[in-house]
Amino acid sequence: MPNSLLVRVVFGVIVLATFGAFFAAQRLKRAPAFVERVYYRGYISPTCGCEKSRVALRFSLRRRGRVSVAIVTAAGDPVRTLVDDRELRRGMHRLAWNGRADDGALAPDGVYHLRVTLHDEGRTYTAPRRLTLDTKPPRPRILAVTPGVIVPGAPGVAGRARIRYRGPSNPHPLVRVYRTDVGRPRLVTTFPAPRFRKTARWDGTIDGRPAPDGVYAIAITVFDRAGNAGSAPLRLPPQRGEATTGVSVRYLTVSGPLEPVAAGSVARFEVGPIARRFRWSLGPVRAGRPLARGTGGGRSLSLRVPPDASTGLYLLRVQAAGHRAAAPLAVQGRRRGSVLVVLPAIDWQGLNLVDDDGDGFPDVLTAGDSASYRRPFAHGRLPAGLADEVDPLLRFLAREHARYEITTDLALAQGRGPRLEGRPGVLFAGNERWLTDRLDLALRDYVEAGGRVASFGTDSFRRRVSVGAASLEAPTAPERVNVFGEETSELRIELAPMAVSGPDRLGLFARTDGLVGLFDRFEQSQRLVAGARVLSSAGRDPQHPAFVAYALGKGLVIRAGAPAWAASLARDSELSDVTRRIWALLSR
Repeated sequence: MPNSLLVRVVFGVIVLATFGAFFAAQRLKRAPAFVERVYYRGYISPTCGCEKSRVALRFSLRRRGRVSVAIVTAAGDPVRTLVDDRELRRGMHRLAWNGRADDGALAPDGVYHLRVTLHDEGRTYTAPRRLTLDTKPPRPRILAVTPGVIVPGAPGVAGRARIRYRGPSNPHPLVRVYRTDVGRPRLVTTFPAPRFRKTARWDGTIDGRPAPDGVYAIAITVFDRAGNAGSAPLRLPPQRGEATTGVSVRYLTVSGPLEPVAAGSVARFEVGPIARRFRWSLGPVRAGRPLARGTGGGRSLSLRVPPDASTGLYLLRVQAAGHRAAAPLAVQGRRRGSVLVVLPAIDWQGLNLVDDDGDGFPDVLTAGDSASYRRPFAHGRLPAGLADEVDPLLRFLAREHARYEITTDLALAQGRGPRLEGRPGVLFAGNERWLTDRLDLALRDYVEAGGRVASFGTDSFRRRVSVGAASLEAPTAPERVNVFGEETSELRIELAPMAVSGPDRLGLFARTDGLVGLFDRFEQSQRLVAGARVLSSAGRDPQHPAFVAYALGKGLVIRAGAPAWAASLARDSELSDVTRRIWALLSR
């Protein structure tokens, strides 16, 4: 055959084949789809640990055939083969995908489609429906919880906390409430927030009952369309120092001056957290006849201290709507003595479990927080150490008809009221964990110049704090030695007396049998500053006494060395005699 004829024949065959393929393709396009009724949820998160960690895939085949089914990317690249060239019957088929590729690894976040290939006809169907794989959890944020203090059961906004947040709201978020002022954060209630809204409300109840007075941290968990959960704060339960928001439940509070008030003058208190009628009385810390009593209303109380009130520590007690609260008040009577008695107001407020900044955790100096010294005491109760350490010592002084001036460490630090200078002795009635730099220096100078100091607290004079306009700020960690240069350590044992085994040049134990008190905790002296001379001592270890009196410069330091010393005074005559002799040393 001539070459020209061969070329024409080949060309004609190609043209005919092209037309045949074109018409075949047109028939396939006009042919009904071999896949129908395709359905699957639009989101999957293999890591959510929820029902959306897998996705159910449904599709129907119009006829029987050899089929492959795969998950492909938006660009058409296969990721996971679910069915590989297998004969499938006509009708509905159900498969599932767990979000993993053929090699078992998690598929990347992105958009995927279902692709079905009918090998008998060489046809492929890619479902237009998008399947989004998303493993990234949402990052909600609590914008505000208002008000910061609620009174469960009170009408209006005072009775519930409104929580505003940013983040997904469908499906409904979960609100968790943790109590944080009773040790580790403890989950107390969980409830759903409304869908499609960015707010939730807590009515201050737990299991249908009003929540106890305390501090609560609020957390919210939201869910995106893939089922990923994200919380604010990021870690649950919430941790101190992380981004948290909270609310305080309070029923009745009272706060007043933390400096001495002269008998006959007016003392002013704040009563809260809402305005209402109340009854009040001013009297001894322990049960006793009130100095004054009355009724009031609103958010404040001004009362005149009776002119004949003796120097000492009193309590203002308030009652309203079945709740009680109390606040201490130091009163300076008209009879004054030369010894200065110092109350540990900084310690009281430094350990007060009240949330000042609304982060859902109590602000305490031991955690490095700043703390307001104008706040009410938590739960309306007495501050730590007042009833079992400070008050028993002051009641002992009252029984002894001791005359003294009274103040607080906070007033001393602020330069208000009586000062250290010119006094024969100063008695610290409780734990003095924190003092200011200036007061530390003044106290050391006072002793070295000839002053006498007796401390009935423990773990004292080893930390510093700054006093601001309304708060205690920048607390330090405890130092190895206290302001007088003494190093101490704690000892816990079964109940045992202090044994007088060292020197007693001051004669403090002259009327004892050599054994004093019964204690299970001691603060032992490990080392004194160079130049200090032990004058009297007692304890469980002669080398490391708990009770110690030593000369420092021209002055004297006496440290009782047992937290239960003051509480034992009423029942231990020998302990009372030692305390009486200490007072005599301070007074002369």
